[in-house]
Amino acid sequence: MKKKSRKLILLRVILGVLILCNMVVIFLFSAQDGRESDRTSHKVTTSVAQTVVKDFENKPQTEKDAIVTQMHAPLRKVAHMLEFGTLGALTFLFLLTWKGQIVLRYLSALSFTLIYAITDEIHQNFSEGRGPRASDVWIDMSGALILCTVLLILFILIRDKNGKTQITRYVLQPNAKVAPMRIAVVADLHGQAHEAHLEALKREAPQMILIPGDLMEDTDLADEHASGYAFLRACVAIAPTYYSLGNHEIACYHKGNPWRHPVPVFPSEEIRARIAQTGAVLLDDECVRVDGAVVCGLTSGINGKRNAPNAEAVTRFSATEGFKILLCHHPEYYAPHLRSTDIDLIVCGHAHGGHWCVFGRGVYAPGQGIFPKYTAGVIDGRCVISRGIGNHTWIPRIDNPVELVMLYCGGAAFEEGAPAEYQSKYKKEKKRKKRKGDQNDASNYHYVKEF
Repeated sequence: MKKKSRKLILLRVILGVLILCNMVVIFLFSAQDGRESDRTSHKVTTSVAQTVVKDFENKPQTEKDAIVTQMHAPLRKVAHMLEFGTLGALTFLFLLTWKGQIVLRYLSALSFTLIYAITDEIHQNFSEGRGPRASDVWIDMSGALILCTVLLILFILIRDKNGKTQITRYVLQPNAKVAPMRIAVVADLHGQAHEAHLEALKREAPQMILIPGDLMEDTDLADEHASGYAFLRACVAIAPTYYSLGNHEIACYHKGNPWRHPVPVFPSEEIRARIAQTGAVLLDDECVRVDGAVVCGLTSGINGKRNAPNAEAVTRFSATEGFKILLCHHPEYYAPHLRSTDIDLIVCGHAHGGHWCVFGRGVYAPGQGIFPKYTAGVIDGRCVISRGIGNHTWIPRIDNPVELVMLYCGGAAFEEGAPAEYQSKYKKEKKRKKRKGDQNDASNYHYVKEF
């Protein structure tokens, strides 16, 4: 058994024992009759009063009794909150030792605590002088809710600080004939630290890097020393790099004012020249031919209340001969504007995976609203949506790690370029699909790996 596995098992055993001890303590307190319970809580309250009330011992007995009586009820409620708060927190920590959706584990810990709080009130009904109260259940659960929520926030902040990023691998089977290609998609960096992402790109060795918008803010574009330019230069050293403009590059976002309808400000000729100097190719509603393929970039179409792509550019791209790859920042453009075209491969970002994921579903995305449809994954086997590799807000992601997307156009590209452990998984999955007769579903097959 590996050392890491032994430590994990030991941690689970310790947490399991602590959970059991916590439940036993709660059970024993509930087993006390009314008089015994009052005596116990009275002793605790008196001890607290002696600690926090100045000159408590020197006060007259009647004043002491009044202070203890006044403190008794609130302290009893706080004690219940701590008992069940500790139970909820320990259960949540125990569940965090397994993989899975963090929101589901958070809700499972709260549900377990709620069930035990209800059974605890039923148990008290069998003790003389005591009875069940619905209000006590809510008091118990408020403690669990507070401590579990604090743990949830800390877990997310620590995970984000450690820079955990996923590499998501999609094996696509294009309808058009095309040479096998390994393509990296880097969406929504937002000018943030990129060293870890560059190391991953070097290891993956893509043949092409696509950046579908929001690489940096419009203010960063004006600064020749901005980290986004350094990132472009580093990407070009790895593979040919193609870059389209998102809403942040053209200053179309709210800047803290949700009622403002922004008007786009497109990069100046000086900024375009600066991007060209990095070696990356900026595609502002433009196309370039690359080894038998045509790479096109669709600029963000946000303009005040309107949010739609350049229709003329979409028509022009669709009419182009060859295997057509489109960088389109907005995934919400796909259904109304791009699905009817014969563009072979579309890569998007912008939605940030829905920012918070609940049961695998994003909660909100700009341009799509609450519970958006297009936040991540592959649509129709040709529209790939990245959850993004950075953030532009202080609000932490929940169950939605940032990702670098690797696309393999054709199984041969995957078998030639993906790590060995993923190649074996892919071959097994192909055999399984062949047995089930759903070989055409390979376009949606993907792998996930953390680094």
